[in-house]
Amino acid sequence: MYGYVVPPQKSLSTEDHTLFNSFYCGLCMGTGKLMGQFARFTTNYDMTFLSVLLHDLLSQDVTFEAKACIANPFKKRPVVGKNELFDKIAAANVILAYFKAEDGVIDGEGAKYKLIKNSLKKAYNISKDMLPEVNEIVSSKYMKLREMERAGEKSIDRISDAFASMMSETARFMLGDKASEDSLKLVYNIGKFVYLVDALDDIDEDHKAKRYNPFLACLPYEKREKFFSDNKEFIEFILNITVNRAIECFNNLTFTQSYDLLKKIVHEGLRQKVAELTSSKKKLSKPIL
Repeated sequence: MYGYVVPPQKSLSTEDHTLFNSFYCGLCMGTGKLMGQFARFTTNYDMTFLSVLLHDLLSQDVTFEAKACIANPFKKRPVVGKNELFDKIAAANVILAYFKAEDGVIDGEGAKYKLIKNSLKKAYNISKDMLPEVNEIVSSKYMKLREMERAGEKSIDRISDAFASMMSETARFMLGDKASEDSLKLVYNIGKFVYLVDALDDIDEDHKAKRYNPFLACLPYEKREKFFSDNKEFIEFILNITVNRAIECFNNLTFTQSYDLLKKIVHEGLRQKVAELTSSKKKLSKPIL
């Protein structure tokens, strides 16, 4: 996962800001305890959103503890306590990160991804033993993605479906009999959004390295700023229709624990990210919450 699904900071209440960060820190610390300290670096905002969502949909009780972080050892902050669902989410996140690194190695994206893959090997082995079903889902979907990339797939909908389906099938496994059509479609469209935004954000790097990118496969490209200017209407349409579908599914669901936070992310955070992306002259920096 990548870090594009975040709450809108300006309109977020103090309580929801604290809640989101508590889930982030809980996922990070839980990953470290379960799989080692290096695996903590895989923690990201997209998976934090999924964690908040799944805890709510499964009515998983949440406890809070005051803990100091290795990055800030002198100040304690509220952290969501460890539970079985958190362990599964941490394992799924490591599996996703491992296959993303492997994909980077296969695509020849440099020594960075080889180092990440090798460093995650122990954590990945723990994770795939915990969640062999999720490992199979992610492995098969990444294989499908690579096949479509090698074939130079020009349909943005077809190529993004592989990643979006990977996320919705993972959610189906996590939710079990609590899975519904709307919850799975919500995760599907969030996954599609992440794939599309990540591809657009990386477009200049992919063009220079002559790597596959779904937008480069179907649109002419010279420079980032000109590309976004020339294709603004098309880009906004394809992203906004994905966001609209996610909002529609979200509105059909019932929440009991984190409704306000989740609504802020789905209704406002995704649109804010579209605006940031289409107006940026360079690759987006990682948000700091």
